[in-house]
Parts: sequence; C-alpha cells; structure tokens
Amino acid sequence: MDVSEPILAEAVKIYKVLSNVNRIKILYFLENNEADVSSIVDHVQLAQPIVSHQLAILFRYQLVTRSKRGKHVYYCLDDPHILEMVNAMLGHVAHEIKHAPHPGRSI
Repeated sequence: MDVSEPILAEAVKIYKVLSNVNRIKILYFLENNEADVSSIVDHVQLAQPIVSHQLAILFRYQLVTRSKRGKHVYYCLDDPHILEMVNAMLGHVAHEIKHAPHPGRSI
C-alpha cells in the first residue's frame, strides 16, 4: 500500500488519541449508546471534567459526534470502524500475552 506522508501523520495522531485507556472506555460505551456526559461519567467511573476533556479530544479527531438537545449534549460513536481497529489490537495483545501464534501465521 502506497501511503502519503499526510495520511501517515494523521494516522499517528489517531493512534496517540487511542493511547489513553479512558478514551477507549468511552468509545466502547458509545458503541451501542448515545449518551450525555452524566451517563458516560456514571459508566466509566471518572470525574466529569476528565470525561468532558476526553470527549473534546475524541470529537476533535472525529471519533465521536455530538448533538445538543435542550441543556444536554449527547455523544455517539462517529466511526464504528475505529473499534474494529482497537479490537484487532486487543486480539494481538491477547496472543502476545499467551505467547500464542496469531491466526493464519505458520510456525
């Protein structure tokens, strides 16, 4: 695959965004839920300012969307493919922890 420098640079930024466990927890919660900050706070068990800060980062990188209804802002996952990437990494880590070969890899 021929990948341009700007695309590589943007991919690196997204990987940096995903390097935070709290952001990944929020993304997984939003996979099947549209939720306001209070609901996210309750689910991920973090302080509201931390959740709001993480949501702002996720929004900036177009990983979540938001919509305002009344006094509440609701967030949802913008691109479900991002969790496919996270799932692939978690699968990789699970194999590494077990020192098991990856599927499709011959020994």
